[in-house]
Amino acid sequence: MAAAMVKKLRSDKRRTVGAFAAYTHSQPGLYAHMFVQDIENGLMGFRHLRDAEERRVEVEGDEAGEAALDSICTALSDYPGYDLGDTVQRAIESIARRLAWFGKAIYEICGSGAEISLVSVTPHRLFRVPGGFIQLVTKSDRQWVDGRRYSFLPASCAWVVRLPRRLGGPRGHRRLLDQLTAVSQPAPEFWTRDLQAGRLATEFMVADYNRNRDAYIARITRRWGWNRRDSSGAHSTEFFYFFRSLRFRQSQAILRNHIVDEMNKFLAHRGVNARVRLKGFHSPAELRDLIRRVLAGSAHYAEALGDAR
Repeated sequence: MAAAMVKKLRSDKRRTVGAFAAYTHSQPGLYAHMFVQDIENGLMGFRHLRDAEERRVEVEGDEAGEAALDSICTALSDYPGYDLGDTVQRAIESIARRLAWFGKAIYEICGSGAEISLVSVTPHRLFRVPGGFIQLVTKSDRQWVDGRRYSFLPASCAWVVRLPRRLGGPRGHRRLLDQLTAVSQPAPEFWTRDLQAGRLATEFMVADYNRNRDAYIARITRRWGWNRRDSSGAHSTEFFYFFRSLRFRQSQAILRNHIVDEMNKFLAHRGVNARVRLKGFHSPAELRDLIRRVLAGSAHYAEALGDAR
């Protein structure tokens, strides 16, 4: 299997390492993990009969363009699709997943024509330099790049998709994930240390801490409108939950359209005669108008959320 991987890498003339064997990056906290999962969840529908009838991805182009697009999206997809539209949809979801985790998705362009493909590059140990990217390769992974300590990826051989500024941009998103990880602990460190030492600080109110933490998470995720999957109403009203859910659907629409726009720009730049179109998906403008109707009282918030799914 390893020999086959080496053969494939050499045939694609890949310059970078896709993922390092020794991954030492800190793990995300509970709320960061939930947040990332929710960004992808339902982004392209839920793949049941109703969604298949109402929402789909369409492709416009000639035979050669569709073949090239199929090659690109098959490489991007985590699972093969049953047709070209489904393969493109899975590729969009894969890009969204990397944006949700890292704030940007970086791919190395391999091959050309109908054999063109995109392979993901881990953003860790990757640095932007004039003319491209430098990747510092760990000792255990240098076998994949002919023993080199670093690899250079020219800008002409890289496709980079960044989270749009409306959603915080790459740097703001990574900062948000760090903040969510920091508040994922069930209690402050000092209280946990005291408890492990057999001391119970009776003046510390866990209920107050939980309420303040919920308010803090709501504030730092207000751009996205994330509701934390919390419909209990313990620290917020029912309307707040539905309003935030609508805002989150709007954010997903912004991300979905952004990915499709970036894909179409990439295809045009590479001379591929194929374009991706979304059929039946709500646009950010449509969801913004729906939220306005809810705030004006002309639409019920629970019914509006059902329409926005």
